[in-house]
Amino acid sequence: MYGSETWTLRKLGQKYLDILEMWCWRSTGKISWVDRARNEGVLHGVKEERNILHVVKRRNAKWIGLVLRRNCFLKDVVEGKMEG
Repeated sequence: MYGSETWTLRKLGQKYLDILEMWCWRSTGKISWVDRARNEGVLHGVKEERNILHVVKRRNAKWIGLVLRRNCFLKDVVEGKMEG
C-alpha cells in the first residue's frame, strides 16, 4: 500500500488488487485454493469484508486534495496575496 496515493487505478489493476486481497484473506483463514471455497464464504469465515479498493481510492482522494490545497497556497504566495 506504500505510495497508493499516486496509483492510477485501471480495471485490470483493480482486478489484481481484488485477487491479492482474497489471497491474503484465504491465507489468514488457512483456506487452501484447492478447497474451492467461494470468496463470499471466505470473507464470512474470517469475518471481514473487501476494503482494499476503498482504502486506495480514499487515500488517492486525500492526496489530490492536499496537492490542490498546496498549489492554491503557493499560487497566493507567488502572486503576493500572502505575506511570508
